[in-house]
Amino acid sequence: MEDTNQFPNHSTQSLRQANKMENNKPSLAISKQQWMLIIVAVLVSRAVLYGTGLIGTHAYNPETVANLDLWKQICRFDCMWFQRIADDGYALVPTYMKGGNAANWAFMPVSPYLGKWMSWLVGDTNLALILVSNLTFVFSIVVFLKALKQLSIREEMQEVAVWLMCFSPYGVYALSGYSEPLYIALISGVFIACYRQNWWLVGLLGLVAAITRNLGVMLVFSVLIFGVQAYGASSFYRLKDNALSVIGAIWLIPLGFFTYMMYLHFHMGDALAFGHIQIAWGRVVSNPIEWLVYGVETGGAKLYLVIVSLMGFALNGYLFAKKRYAEAVFMLINLLIPLSSGVNAMPRYIFGLYPTYLAIILLLDKYPRARMPTLLAGAVLSTFFAIGFYSNVFFTV
Repeated sequence: MEDTNQFPNHSTQSLRQANKMENNKPSLAISKQQWMLIIVAVLVSRAVLYGTGLIGTHAYNPETVANLDLWKQICRFDCMWFQRIADDGYALVPTYMKGGNAANWAFMPVSPYLGKWMSWLVGDTNLALILVSNLTFVFSIVVFLKALKQLSIREEMQEVAVWLMCFSPYGVYALSGYSEPLYIALISGVFIACYRQNWWLVGLLGLVAAITRNLGVMLVFSVLIFGVQAYGASSFYRLKDNALSVIGAIWLIPLGFFTYMMYLHFHMGDALAFGHIQIAWGRVVSNPIEWLVYGVETGGAKLYLVIVSLMGFALNGYLFAKKRYAEAVFMLINLLIPLSSGVNAMPRYIFGLYPTYLAIILLLDKYPRARMPTLLAGAVLSTFFAIGFYSNVFFTV
């Protein structure tokens, strides 16, 4: 009699792989020593970056902070847009900036409204946004650390990760009322839930991520990759195994984003207003390569932005090389879409992503001699960019 188990079909193999992934759930508990490290690293980095950033601004560019209170000195650029949303809601017509052609529709609602709710406690919206970004930054470190534990990254590298995040070259965003820390935390949480096959948590966290930053909606592709890896492609068109849960998560992720689009449609008659208003910042959709060439030809700050962009794509390529396809695809989309409208703010898009920090940690784990130089470079650059940011220098946005 033929042994039917000798040659298992693809469905059986996929189910076995899914069961193996399901059982691969290491402890995500953070030790007391790691909690102490997080507290110390956060406090030290806040003291250094706020201190050098503000003192440097007053010393070298005092005119940029003249007649501004402390919280307005810190709440710069996008933080000011969040403050307007928190205080006045979304505008009916473009009225902001010198040309009067900008509106706050480009900014997703989660961070501004967290700031609004926090302002009820502290009485100042700028301070509230700053507190929210700092609190969510601590949250992002904790969740990222748990992601590394899930991936069985050595504890030594987990400690490196804490210092890396605290002295990231663009750590100023976590100081200044931006949404990047919350976005990193949510995306890290989505990937942990994917690793552990908790699909409904994937959908809920993804939903919030997509209304924190609009590109969070692109998580659907990574979730699909995880689902296919776990259960096989055939499970999806046959609706077998846990494929229905994956499909549910994929449908849930864009729900908040589509709700925001519906709000824009009824509020000002354009569901895509968040994209169309980008023209006010000079962002015009074109071939990403053309923007890179333009940056090289222009030189100066644009060339710097091109170099950082290429570094981001190099890190993305490393994730593909390491076969971290779900993380790499999400990172690639989060780089290509912003780059298709210009090199401005590319460093912020790069260092506001979970896959970026994952790629750096994987590299530093492979090349231990690069750890200390990387952390030292991050500390130096973070203080430099903090001074530039508080001095209202645009390339730091």
